[in-house]
Amino acid sequence: MNGLSKSAIGSAKPLIPQGEELARPPTRLMVIVSLVAAFLLTVLPWPQAALWLVPDFALLVLIYWNIHAPRLAALGAAFALGLAMDAAHGVLFGLHALSYCVATFVVLMLRRRLDFFTAKGQALHLAPIFPLQEALVLLLGLAYGHGEADWRYLAAGIVTAALWMPASFVLDRLTGRPTRLDKVRGG
Repeated sequence: MNGLSKSAIGSAKPLIPQGEELARPPTRLMVIVSLVAAFLLTVLPWPQAALWLVPDFALLVLIYWNIHAPRLAALGAAFALGLAMDAAHGVLFGLHALSYCVATFVVLMLRRRLDFFTAKGQALHLAPIFPLQEALVLLLGLAYGHGEADWRYLAAGIVTAALWMPASFVLDRLTGRPTRLDKVRGG
């Protein structure tokens, strides 16, 4: 039998996840509740001195769902969430909607690749997206005369990128997905 004993074959790890390794598919309610909670966390009345460091929790959770449940949270959800963010911040209507749609489009294009990485690898791939989304909001606001050139707000994108691993861990736990902080796919 090619040098393999029956016990070695019987103890081999299956190619398809079995039992507890299977993740519950996220429900539409779970996605909506998590996006609303992230939106509310983003628009909390933060201290004015630290406002430029407040991460965009809504975008963070939206991108998580774009990777793990793209049928439940894609461009339509990004547009609606962006419009809600514009209304909450009192900025030009469509700024966040456009920037969220651009970020969502980029993530959807990278989704297959991102799914193979651990949370650390995903964080490295997603790190440029968060500050670039903030830069897009800032530049569009300046172009339409509805913003001030305070480049410190780009720091919020860096803080958001730094929160990818903890947010991914928490959302993986909520959905029952195996956490992928240190594991490599198939190992």
